[in-house]
Amino acid sequence: MNLIYAAFFGIAFVASLSFTPFIRALGIRFGILDLPGKRKIHQDETPRLGGIAVVAATLLPFLFFSISGDFLVREIRNSWEPFLGLTLGCLIVFGIGIWDDIHRLSPWPKLSAEILAGLVAFHFGLRIHLLSNPFGLQWDVSWLSGPLTVIWLVGITNAVNLADGIDGLATGIATFAATILFIMTVPTIYTLVPYLAVALAGASLGFLRYNFSPATIFLGDSGSLFLGFFLGGLSLWASEKSAIAFALLIPIIALGLPIIDMIYAILRRWNRGVPIGQGDRDHIHHKLLERGYSHRKAVLVLYGVNFLLAGIAGLLLFTRNSFAAYIVVFLGVVIILGSRFLGYFKFSGLVQDLIRKWKDSQKAKYWAFRTRLLCRAFIEEKTIVGRWQLAGELFEELGIQQAAISLVEHPDKPLIWSAHKAFQGPDKTVTFNLALSAEERPVGDLKIIWSSTHGVFPPGMSRVLNVMANEFCHGLQDLSPDIPS
Repeated sequence: MNLIYAAFFGIAFVASLSFTPFIRALGIRFGILDLPGKRKIHQDETPRLGGIAVVAATLLPFLFFSISGDFLVREIRNSWEPFLGLTLGCLIVFGIGIWDDIHRLSPWPKLSAEILAGLVAFHFGLRIHLLSNPFGLQWDVSWLSGPLTVIWLVGITNAVNLADGIDGLATGIATFAATILFIMTVPTIYTLVPYLAVALAGASLGFLRYNFSPATIFLGDSGSLFLGFFLGGLSLWASEKSAIAFALLIPIIALGLPIIDMIYAILRRWNRGVPIGQGDRDHIHHKLLERGYSHRKAVLVLYGVNFLLAGIAGLLLFTRNSFAAYIVVFLGVVIILGSRFLGYFKFSGLVQDLIRKWKDSQKAKYWAFRTRLLCRAFIEEKTIVGRWQLAGELFEELGIQQAAISLVEHPDKPLIWSAHKAFQGPDKTVTFNLALSAEERPVGDLKIIWSSTHGVFPPGMSRVLNVMANEFCHGLQDLSPDIPS
């Protein structure tokens, strides 16, 4: 059996070494090249169809042993559903990746194809049934199995895709992760998982010969999407075959580097208010380059991190739950320290921004609710002064310092409201002027004075004031003025 695993690895490795130069020549011949740019690290035009070589090399040992013997046919027959789900899913993302390598697509068609591939894999039995961890907690995901499975597969696919931003990183990560999945499942007989894992490890390692810095060929989206989906699907399959209660945690740690990088990318883009799919130069490998590391040294450092994570994942294979829990805590501390070293944290600033945005969103929801109540009260109030008093209650809650309304029909009798408590802090004020109208005719002006340390309106306040002003003017001509002289 060990010889068969070695044969799978060897065939995939040699095939990748042999196929890649041919694919590279095709890329140059047809002009399918990755051009230098402001977000790109490389300086030369480089072929980007390397995924074809990796896919072909991964499949070759299966074709060879399917023809030369019947043991593999029996294994495929026994596990045909997850095997078919993984194969079809990989073909979908590989196909959209090829199209993107040749024609360049926006992120949304690729994301749609990844979701479709995840649904196909789920349909054929690759799914998350149970979530568990070394602390002894378990959750039966029940109806959430479908969404969680698709999120997992799409997440891992994009994590590996994002890691393919520096020569050899994604390929090296795939080699480490596939090796861990092989070690994790090789004790389990009558399953295809170790064969798939060892073949992928061989194909990735062979391709690394040409993809390591300075790379002469890139994976392209065809390769990085294939590697990501293959590893994501294989990890689900491996976790089902493993006897370890928290088996899914092992591939998460083995793929920890691209997962962390992806999470950071989502958080910082959300924090900056830019689309999640918009690229930037703040990935982990970019941070190392900014610190003066060469491309080769940056990749070697990240290989070291990935080797450490792979070692921790491997250690979890031989530990009990109690000791594994300590390992997970230690890993969390290491991630935080590493993040601070790379300049992500500044973490306190990021967390504070996230908390502030959450609080602002909660305030905006409350103000909208409060404004709806006020508008209902306006309907019942029959005097202008009464409505103004009701508006003052809202002004107080919003933290407004002063408000004044001047009506066209009573220009010499403005209504003025002032806060009971003066603003404490640096005197930075913002003035908000709003022309009031009713039934498309002007009826007056509203002036708001706001003071804060930042000197800007909180998110959503302008909208609240607009809604309040519109409702204040509704049916104004029918109200009793009741304005004091």
